[in-house]
Amino acid sequence: MASTASMFAKRMVEAERERLKDKERAARDMMEAVEGLRAATDRLRAAVGAYMELDSMTRARLGDLLGLTGVELRVAFDAKHELIREPADAPANDGPEREDDGGGHGPDGSPEGAVDGAEPSTAGAPPAW
Repeated sequence: MASTASMFAKRMVEAERERLKDKERAARDMMEAVEGLRAATDRLRAAVGAYMELDSMTRARLGDLLGLTGVELRVAFDAKHELIREPADAPANDGPEREDDGGGHGPDGSPEGAVDGAEPSTAGAPPAW
């Protein structure tokens, strides 16, 4: 029986390794896409800025001529280039809240992952971008 349990555990660990490899590839692809998006938006802003210096066209008219969506138009004319922050009172995650999930706290009321009521460890946590 011990060998069956050992084989089961090895299969579970191997499946988890494969899932983590897939997750790593997806994260890498996502970050490369974000970097590409940032480079493209920089080029778009520069081109729009150069054009607008030569023509007194309104933003809306330029957007219509180029067939830009509202989001694309806002990107083209974004002068601040700031990250959008969530309001302080926004929920910590995007998922729907459920009453039966305990609000992310253990049975003793401490945050999940906490040891003896302390804050959970952040060791091994992914970087906050």
